[in-house]
Amino acid sequence: MELRDLVEDRLISPDRLARHLKTTKREIGETLGIAPESLSRRQRVASVSVQTSLRHLIEILNAVAPAVGSSLMAYAWYRSEPIVGFGGRTPEEIVKDGENTALKSHILRRLEGGYA
Repeated sequence: MELRDLVEDRLISPDRLARHLKTTKREIGETLGIAPESLSRRQRVASVSVQTSLRHLIEILNAVAPAVGSSLMAYAWYRSEPIVGFGGRTPEEIVKDGENTALKSHILRRLEGGYA
């Protein structure tokens, strides 16, 4: 999933991301812990916090996609796969708890052949 394909008017487009992941903006908002209107109103979509959350999601999905086969499978993994090293929480829960950096480090370690 190329970031440039998800950008519209210099912003990550929740509409394009939802289409790519075959889901809805509402579900993406729930996945990220963002209010639905934050992904519908231009001013809120343009906020640093929303753009940062969308970017983190895309970075995580792009890191995992080669290992699981596609960005759709990566999204399913993100929403449902418990990670032992994080107390059995899913990546979605880990991100909602504000641990993006730790999750990304964990993913990179695992992809390089390290242990959880």
